Amino acid sequence: MSELVHSAAASRGTAAEIAPPAPDAVPDGGGWGVYGQELAVASLRRALRAGRLAHAYLLAGPAGVGRATLGRRLAQALCCEQRDTGAAEDVAPCLLCPSCRLIESGAAPDVETVSIGGLCDEAGAPHRDHAADGSTRIRVCQVRRLERLASLAPFQAARRIFLIDSADDLQHEAAQALLKTLEEPPGRTLLLLLASDPEALPATVRSRCQLLRLTPLAPRALARSLAEHADVDEVEAARLARESGGRYGTALRLHADPSHAVLRESALADIVRLTAADRAERLDYADMLARRWPRERASVLELLDHWRGWWRDQLLAAAGLAGGQPSGADTDPDAASESASALAALERARAHLLANVVAQFALEVLMLDLPRRSAPTREEDGARPATTQAGEQPNRP
Repeated sequence: MSELVHSAAASRGTAAEIAPPAPDAVPDGGGWGVYGQELAVASLRRALRAGRLAHAYLLAGPAGVGRATLGRRLAQALCCEQRDTGAAEDVAPCLLCPSCRLIESGAAPDVETVSIGGLCDEAGAPHRDHAADGSTRIRVCQVRRLERLASLAPFQAARRIFLIDSADDLQHEAAQALLKTLEEPPGRTLLLLLASDPEALPATVRSRCQLLRLTPLAPRALARSLAEHADVDEVEAARLARESGGRYGTALRLHADPSHAVLRESALADIVRLTAADRAERLDYADMLARRWPRERASVLELLDHWRGWWRDQLLAAAGLAGGQPSGADTDPDAASESASALAALERARAHLLANVVAQFALEVLMLDLPRRSAPTREEDGARPATTQAGEQPNRP
């Protein structure tokens, strides 16, 4: 429920923060290609020009909003072979030189992404790569590898750059291990932490990073950006802007892979149906999702993310907002409270699943915590459940 806590976090003062408003225009960050995040990009450009980059940045915002792209562009700006250090525009990476291309492809020797299922330095061949062992968190052994690499001089670039995607996925022990590097960073190291919910990170980690918030675009602004920069026709751009929740990266992903749109439609039909379902039907659904979890983790998490987006839309509607703008409709405090409760339940379930709580228990608690509403209309109930993709249907009493 990271969108709901952004305003509260602004007053906490736990880190230096840039909080860009949603712009009417859609700037691309002065050539960085990060659309609608002009103030965050401008902050980094000023630091680059002055030679005063922080040792660690926390790039916060919902998945698909441009966090990883911004991190790559900062790395490319530091490593670009075409930079003219005496020019005012020298902080825009060319994106064409060998260094920029290597970073874009993930093959640069001085730029490493730390994510779920990555490499570590622990002894034993099966343990050195967690890509195939079903890991659901970034493990402490991966952070220990980061610490070792950070102590080495870079091969070619001015700094060794580590992109932690995402810090939300750090084990508690891994976050504590990372704290040592954040407190005593090697002089030629840059840490970039991506997070959907920075307030969920340990305060000691947050306070040692400069915080930059990336926010979704207004639907009209995103649609205009997609039409201008991604060669998407206006009707399709408007649909993508609406379905992606204002997140440029998510919109591109939906456009490139229609299967994501199919999953979204089915997921929304499921949540509408489940809000009116009785306890037995909900528990049947939880059982089926729990059986899918071991082999389809990404799909189940994406399903929960779609549900979270639907409840967020319900919250905005209850607050008299449409697309993030005042709609003139009456507010409904009860519905707003109900939606906030559902969002909190989804956040807890996601966290429990990633923390390896027994999936059956985590999902049953979620189903019992979700608010119950009246039966959906025929228009709301038009799609088959998302879970039929795996060839399974919940058992109906």
